[in-house]
Amino acid sequence: MLSVCSRYCNTQEEAEDIMMEGFMKVFQKLDQYGKRNESTLYTWIKSIMVNQSIDHFRAHKKQYEAEVPMESEEVSQYEAEIVTNLDADHIMQIMNEMPEKQRIVFNLREIEGYEFEEIAEMISMPINTVRVQLFRGRQWLQKRITEEEKNDR
Repeated sequence: MLSVCSRYCNTQEEAEDIMMEGFMKVFQKLDQYGKRNESTLYTWIKSIMVNQSIDHFRAHKKQYEAEVPMESEEVSQYEAEIVTNLDADHIMQIMNEMPEKQRIVFNLREIEGYEFEEIAEMISMPINTVRVQLFRGRQWLQKRITEEEKNDR
């Protein structure tokens, strides 16, 4: 669960705090497990951790960067090839350097699989801003991975 929480914050300590708060909620709500037809205990706990991470983001929202104007949202074939050539741990390390809003939206969309509308509702952000943050996150990640590739040559 620490890896789930670390995708939504800047430091290991922050991720650990979020995870501990999440587990406190798990124990407080353990009697509610299974009432909503969750498939596994893991899925239920993971959803609590994601929600706890989002709550943390909301509480610290003022600290994060200002909203940016909307741009195109295309992902190149070249970018996809670069990403597949790197190992997951290295990509996660790079992603931890991504600006906070972009990282949260990127994680929710690309890793957790949420729809734009769901993300917008979860983090109290207009849907167009969610799209912009995803685009910026992809753009940022592409640039960083390209730099890594160049440095490895």
